[in-house]
Amino acid sequence: MDLQYEYIAHRFKPRSGSEQSLLLFVAPATDIRSWAGVPRKAFDYQHGFQRTLNPGRVNDVVQYFREDVKNISPTSIVVGFTGAVTVEAAEGATLGGVEAVRVRVTVPDFAQIGLDALADQALARLRMRLPEPVIKQIEANVEEAFAEAIKLQDEEAVDESFGIEAESAVESGIDPEAEERSYLADFYAQLLGYRRKLLEWPEDGQLREILYSILKPAIIVDGQHRVFGGAAAEQNMLFAICAIPQSSWAESVYQFVVINQKAKPIKPAFLSSIIATSLSTDEIASVYNRLRSSKIDVDRAEVMDRINTDPISPFNNMIDFEVEGSPGFLQFPGMARLARDFQNIPRSHSILLPDGTWNSVDGDWTDHFFGFWTGVRNYFEGIDARLWTKPSASNPNNLLKIVTLQELQGLMLDNWADSRLVRLKIVEETTEMAKRFWTDFPATFFSDEWRQKGLQTSVGRRIIRDAITETRRNMGRPHWGHRRLGLFKG
Repeated sequence: MDLQYEYIAHRFKPRSGSEQSLLLFVAPATDIRSWAGVPRKAFDYQHGFQRTLNPGRVNDVVQYFREDVKNISPTSIVVGFTGAVTVEAAEGATLGGVEAVRVRVTVPDFAQIGLDALADQALARLRMRLPEPVIKQIEANVEEAFAEAIKLQDEEAVDESFGIEAESAVESGIDPEAEERSYLADFYAQLLGYRRKLLEWPEDGQLREILYSILKPAIIVDGQHRVFGGAAAEQNMLFAICAIPQSSWAESVYQFVVINQKAKPIKPAFLSSIIATSLSTDEIASVYNRLRSSKIDVDRAEVMDRINTDPISPFNNMIDFEVEGSPGFLQFPGMARLARDFQNIPRSHSILLPDGTWNSVDGDWTDHFFGFWTGVRNYFEGIDARLWTKPSASNPNNLLKIVTLQELQGLMLDNWADSRLVRLKIVEETTEMAKRFWTDFPATFFSDEWRQKGLQTSVGRRIIRDAITETRRNMGRPHWGHRRLGLFKG
């Protein structure tokens, strides 16, 4: 007995001059699971294009939906209609090129169909997609084609399990045009061999899911984890659907690649910016908590937001959040690394903490980070106020550059750890030790022109650190100046 589903949708053509239309409608998660297949790559069957369903991600989605009724999925599930779907005009006005239509989806009750019958239907569907000569070649010698497909499957599965990449045609000495193998053809040969009882059917559940994905009238192109997680959390949870009517398998594959290849995750810099500039303090705290509970990494964004906005931060309003109009000039990634390296003191310089962890100090690591750099700022700003302002043509300030800040911090922590005398316990003491570290260091070291280029490289970083070390070592010596060092000589 067939299962019937019906929806009212809006149909429109997204581009003028194109014949391709889209359908927008709403459906429960359990409906989508019933009529839409997920053509996933599996260990034993390679015909799909989706990533294997990740139980951990599904569980995360389930937890996200269950922990707060406010948690929803506002983005559409993208599907391609490939089978028994009819679209008819419905009552309703056509406005701005958008037409109301009635969508009817028909799907067999696959659970009531035996594996042999499912295989026959899948073979018929695959014959429509494979070239006729390929089908004839397989069916002329099913036993050989079946054995070859099984052999190739086993070899490739073993290679992938050990992280071995398949040989390229050039490396293997094979003419790339001499023979083209198709996973789909191999799967057809396997399925035909099993159907003709050359081997007993493999594990029933996994194979059924593969066959369902071929036979169902729709394919989930994007959003499989949300659909499965939503159905598990609440059967009647509604999702917005963006459907491509009369979509071929190739079109669905194309859309999958475009969506996944072109999509970019929100950068922590941009995340920090939109949250900081769009919300109140209480709203920011609430949003960060919800994002964190939803398994979204916001810790770095939250830290960088504080470094840029906290009035006591020595880098207040100095960070470039990579959005138009950002007043900062210190690049977000480099500053994030600077903060991360300081946070990692328990691993890199544990001797600097009373018990090797930040738990043994007053405040937290960001308080000491602020104290550390406040001490550096107090010294250099005290002898030349330009050194803690934005570098420019009229202010050739080499202190407030990412590579300089990173090397200064590394040098100071290394020196303190080597001395075995320094402990970061009280923020005010951290500030004073950082300021004292630079006593008598010439401000002109950072205001004079650095002629050496390529300082972001490992060699360049070593040049900066060696020049600072040599200058500190020779402070107070008559007739010695830092300008003779390689950093300053052209």
